[in-house]
Amino acid sequence: MPALRITLICSTILFGACSALPPFEPVDRVVWLDQGPAWNSESRDWYHHASQGTSTLPIPFEWFMALEQPGINPFGEGKLITDPDYLGRVGFIQSDISRFNQSGLPVGFAVDYGVTSPVDGRRYNAIGFTCAACHTGQMTYQGTAIRYDGGPAMTDITRLTNVLFLAMFENNYSKLRFNRFAARVLGERNSASNRRQLKKDFSKTLMELIDQQLATIEAQKQQIIVRDIEAGTESRTLKDIARTVKANLKNVEGFTRLDALNRIGNQVFALDANRPQNFVPVNAPVNYPHIWTSSWFEWVQYDGSIMQPMVRNAGEALGVAALVNLEEGPTRFESSVRVKTLHRIEQQLAGTQAPFEHRSFSGLRAPKWPENILPAIDAPLASEGAGLYQQLCQGCHLPPVQSDAFWSERYWATKNSAGERLLRLNIIPLEKIGTDPMQSRVLAERTVDTRGLGIDTQVYQGKSCAPLRVTEAPDASFAYSLGALVQETTDYWYRQHGIGDAEQQNLNGNRPNCLQAGAGYKARPLNGIWATAPFLHNGSVPNLYALLSPVAERPVQFSLGQREFDPVKVGYRSQPNASVSMLDTRLAGNSNAGHEFNNTKAAGTIGPYLNEAQRLALIEYLKTL
Repeated sequence: MPALRITLICSTILFGACSALPPFEPVDRVVWLDQGPAWNSESRDWYHHASQGTSTLPIPFEWFMALEQPGINPFGEGKLITDPDYLGRVGFIQSDISRFNQSGLPVGFAVDYGVTSPVDGRRYNAIGFTCAACHTGQMTYQGTAIRYDGGPAMTDITRLTNVLFLAMFENNYSKLRFNRFAARVLGERNSASNRRQLKKDFSKTLMELIDQQLATIEAQKQQIIVRDIEAGTESRTLKDIARTVKANLKNVEGFTRLDALNRIGNQVFALDANRPQNFVPVNAPVNYPHIWTSSWFEWVQYDGSIMQPMVRNAGEALGVAALVNLEEGPTRFESSVRVKTLHRIEQQLAGTQAPFEHRSFSGLRAPKWPENILPAIDAPLASEGAGLYQQLCQGCHLPPVQSDAFWSERYWATKNSAGERLLRLNIIPLEKIGTDPMQSRVLAERTVDTRGLGIDTQVYQGKSCAPLRVTEAPDASFAYSLGALVQETTDYWYRQHGIGDAEQQNLNGNRPNCLQAGAGYKARPLNGIWATAPFLHNGSVPNLYALLSPVAERPVQFSLGQREFDPVKVGYRSQPNASVSMLDTRLAGNSNAGHEFNNTKAAGTIGPYLNEAQRLALIEYLKTL
């Protein structure tokens, strides 16, 4: 079995982790954009590091802080993996030491000290991702780093995971590395016996993580591979697995993108539930969504599938490895999810007042185009573009947020149980918008085996929020099963902490757990759209100019991960670069079709062909939103 572990770890990790990371990009200055009076430096710092109760990095906090960067270092002791410049190369933003970030970790990292696992009762110091890991935007322009909250992150989670595994692998099999690691972890307790125990614990953790990867392969295939290896013959099955992994790495996610829904499903229904048959390949990546003003949407997620903020946020926390006990017994559904912290994050994003009554958003606002850093907006050209927006965009994306028309009851018809109005967005059917279908199919088509998980849960379904009983099944709907399991998890927390009905309603955002799984994509308001490249839900279009062009004129391949901003086409620099991600739009999940302006009647055509002058005018107007 050790040979199998080593071979598999090489096939899964070395393809990704041994490629060069992007070089560190120094800047002359850093500017955080103004996003409203409620969003100051202290609230920003708290948002960057508030723990959701996750253990995204699958090792204790003190181990992570002591690991060296992977790779051969001919000069002896290597730099630590936590070096801000190093983590910056996979897209994480450096953050100063503060009372919310005592170890100087990057934006989006949070530490929980003295956590008791609801699964096995062990105590440990957890390190995981918080909301800001995926929702803090950054770009550079001529030496200035422009940063803003709630925007799509420029991170590559897969590459970070590969780097971490490789660092652990090298630490485990290099005596010199391990001894340096032990000295950092143990400090004054660095005795021979304590080092031996640490080595046992570290090796056990590494092997458990590798076994977790093996668990996604059917038991029969595992037996075939082991038999082949023990017989001294080449394993055809293992070669097939390696080919699959290598092929997936060409298409999977990369910088700015994540297949969040399938990852959440794999974490909850395959790993947490210990059911490898529920694992599916990552095949529906999306650009990290921007989240300003979204607290007040009637439906959220790209496919408009979730209504309740708590279910959305607790499901996200479980997806990035908050622990949950799914074993039968009185503590089933106990979790490490920090429910009140999730509510506070949501409240900080939403603001203290309902927007409809005040005709403005009081929480996190979209960043405005910074004319003191980027070229000034051409006002006459933007005025030309305003007419095009009204003609071509407003029907789906609603009037501009700053207009009186946006605040019409026509768009704010829905009320929550507290009487606060919510913004009703258009969900455009897949056959009309014509964009890549993979994301929309995840909730509509994926099934999971939920037998024995204790799911017998009342939720609500569809636009009318009709009651729906979700029960166990060998081929249960992933969409409704996930919503039910998350609700069971939060309900357990409410019972555990004696939370009454009125407070539960408040924590749930005064909305029912209403779910839907139709094939379509949500058209949200375009405030701050200039700061959200790449475009379309799957990030398959590099800039606004390409988005307004016919599909045939859009780039077939481009890079993701370069941070220099193009203020004319409005997007990141995307020329080929071997050290960042290459997105190939010909691969499944990466299609750049649809949302097309062209003089055809093909599916996905939503408006007429725009000449260059029209595209530039509309882009100039979009900068003002």
